[in-house]
Amino acid sequence: MEKPERLLYIYTRLLNGKTISKEALSQKLEVNIRTIQRDISDINHFIYEDQEWYGLDGKVIYDSTIEKHRLKIDRYKFKNNRLLNLIFRMKDFTPIIHEDTYNLIRGLNANSNLAEKLLSNKLLSQFKINRELNESTLIYKIQLAIENNHKITIKLKDVELPNIVPIYTRYFDNIYWFTYLYNGEIYILDISTIKEINLTNQVFESKIFDHMNYVTMIVNESIWPEIKRQFIILKTTATEQGSVVNLIISKEESIQLAYQYPQDIILVQPQSYVDEFKRKIKDLFNNYDF
Repeated sequence: MEKPERLLYIYTRLLNGKTISKEALSQKLEVNIRTIQRDISDINHFIYEDQEWYGLDGKVIYDSTIEKHRLKIDRYKFKNNRLLNLIFRMKDFTPIIHEDTYNLIRGLNANSNLAEKLLSNKLLSQFKINRELNESTLIYKIQLAIENNHKITIKLKDVELPNIVPIYTRYFDNIYWFTYLYNGEIYILDISTIKEINLTNQVFESKIFDHMNYVTMIVNESIWPEIKRQFIILKTTATEQGSVVNLIISKEESIQLAYQYPQDIILVQPQSYVDEFKRKIKDLFNNYDF
């Protein structure tokens, strides 16, 4: 590693609140200990000359209590400590933060002054980082794929589904659901069952939805804005009964909507969906035959 890269390597770690060992660095960077010492001296000289450090009295020192070098600042000048207050409050609640939260705070920290950056980075370094995918991360990846018309591959517990077409995400029954096209059929999936999502380089055409098997419903005007907001609408025809709507939706969701809004939604097509909905209603009534 050349000297400029080496100096940046050391300087970045010090800014992030990490401590450094000359011995460990000399082995990692494949230089002798005297070279590392000269690098530290060069960094201290830079800090002394750089206007960004004015009034902060920053210096790389050797801390005998830990037997390592660290960055020391004697006086902090904070113009806005709201971000720091947030981190302090987080420390009171949990020692663990998700990687997304960590990266968000680091991004917000970019607008802080140097002293705030150093202290917030030091505080962040005390958290344990959780790198498991959460629902918000998965939804973000799905929405990103939808916006860019990219196919994705999803990994479940025991199976991987390659090159599926994402359609939409939806929240109901206290669960986030993902509707997608796979091998010509529309499916729905509980997002919490997804272990990993990878965007592919394969692009799908938006007109693909024009050739898909759609569901036809008669929708009352009172519920129409909610349906329009959540689903892909292919065609709408106004009638006295309400709007006759052709939409892209899974079988499970169409039956669930007809069951949830019996006064506002009538399931019309496909007939197999209508028959299954009738069986569901019949079974419900049979439960009351004692």
